[in-house]
Amino acid sequence: MKSRHLFRSPLRGVVSLVLLCCAPAVCAELDAEDIGGVQQNYVEKPDDWEEQDVTLPTYPEKKNLMDLGIGTEAMQYTVYLDKPSLVRGEDGVVRYTVVLVPSSGIWNVSNEGLRCGEKLYRRYAYGVDGGWQPMNNSPWRDVQGSGAMRYRRILYERYFCNPLRPNQSVDAMINSFTETWHEEM
Repeated sequence: MKSRHLFRSPLRGVVSLVLLCCAPAVCAELDAEDIGGVQQNYVEKPDDWEEQDVTLPTYPEKKNLMDLGIGTEAMQYTVYLDKPSLVRGEDGVVRYTVVLVPSSGIWNVSNEGLRCGEKLYRRYAYGVDGGWQPMNNSPWRDVQGSGAMRYRRILYERYFCNPLRPNQSVDAMINSFTETWHEEM
């Protein structure tokens, strides 16, 4: 009689599940949706993604810069977007030129891309003496959220790759900066 009580322990269910899954025919029938009654939702990342050819925009002019009102924490820069440079590519990458200006007034210019859905950025070129210095084959990097590069995270999450506003037009992205719904991060 004592042997009957052995299998009434809390491990009884685990032992039964292991024995059930050892039967190949039963395991072959199990689907991820069946385990625990929870459906597993995930998105496969396409392996065949290819970035389109990139043409650098014209170098930014002061008259085309829009102050984004985005702080850069410890490093005091004013962050500007060159409006004519903002494009959404066929490959899903949002490309733009940003100008960071410290109190000295010296422009720090960078042409970049954000890969929506992947939370990656890439620099295509930086500004030198009023022209572009291309960064051929620069790597895609994780979008960081602190310091002087904090603006990328804000651009990604709030304006260019916001999941609540997928595939916005360029005009809608620019207009989102003037809306009052956003709050300081």
